[in-house]
Amino acid sequence: MSVGLLVLVGLVSGPVRATRPGLEGWHLAALILIICTGLGWVGWLTGRRSRRPAVSAMSVALLSAGGGAMVALSTFGAVVVGVAALCAATLVDLIAAAALTAVGVASAAVAIAVVGHETSRLLTVGVGALLGLLLGVGRRQRHAWVRADAELAVARERSAVEHQRAELLAERHHIAREVHDVLAHTLSALSVQMTALDSLVEDGAPAHDVRAAIGRSRRLVVEGLEETHRAVRALRDEPVALDKRLSALAEGEGAAFRIRGRVRPLPSPVGMAMVRVVQESLTNVRKHAPPGAEVTVELFFGESYIDLTVTNTATDRDDVDPARRRGATGGGYGLHGMRERVELLHGTFSAGPKNGLWRVRAEIPA
Repeated sequence: MSVGLLVLVGLVSGPVRATRPGLEGWHLAALILIICTGLGWVGWLTGRRSRRPAVSAMSVALLSAGGGAMVALSTFGAVVVGVAALCAATLVDLIAAAALTAVGVASAAVAIAVVGHETSRLLTVGVGALLGLLLGVGRRQRHAWVRADAELAVARERSAVEHQRAELLAERHHIAREVHDVLAHTLSALSVQMTALDSLVEDGAPAHDVRAAIGRSRRLVVEGLEETHRAVRALRDEPVALDKRLSALAEGEGAAFRIRGRVRPLPSPVGMAMVRVVQESLTNVRKHAPPGAEVTVELFFGESYIDLTVTNTATDRDDVDPARRRGATGGGYGLHGMRERVELLHGTFSAGPKNGLWRVRAEIPA
């Protein structure tokens, strides 16, 4: 049996025992008031379950009025008014709840005046109404706290989910950027070598020259695989030997390499960012600079930062050999990708002509 039904039984059986309702005189009045009390409580439950506040409010008013009038026949009416006050305070704010409860107090005053009972019964009704309001306000606050705690828990859970999603997206972006940079560098160099190999075959070059070009292409593939393995290790936050990596890259492209300052271990993100800047810069040199352009890679270890500069002979794109241009590959995100990498690490990046050279410079705190 539900709590609501138990309360209904109590609200009906109490007045029945106290007033002995019937079909004549005051007994008939008692019967009508008991019916009003029962209807008020049923209406209250129905309105709450159907989420119809207007029905609940009218039912509370009926319950309060019936209980107030019942005081003229039995002091149990004060209990009914108290129950109505509790329901009102649970349903609406304190002022509106007091107004609904006042209906019962006013009904009790009129009934007591008509019957001629002592006014002490009215005081009993007031005490019952006040207790009901206090209990109802406390219950309303408890429900508000529980609801607030539930909403806070849901908000925290959503925040945790969004945080995990943001971390996942950042990691995917990081992996995608690493894969893009490795492939762009390797495939660009391989494309140039394949274009050169095609030219050698068309020109009827000696077999040893063709085999040498094939060997260079094979080495580029092997280096690309090794670079992929190094990128995977970097994703695991393994330290990067920046001086050795940049020296090998510069040597492979025929660029000069200079290093200054005290060499020290660097965090993986910083080291990989510098490696990618050099790779992309050398790829751009291969695409856009004239054959034989002088390229210099300079690395400076400062006290609290790393400074990298890559310079080469500047040229207009129209001066580039058409065969090399056809062999160039890449998604067109070179400078944007380099800048993004550096700025994510709170560094600065610049690229452009200076003193007749094309210069790329990156500085990262480390």
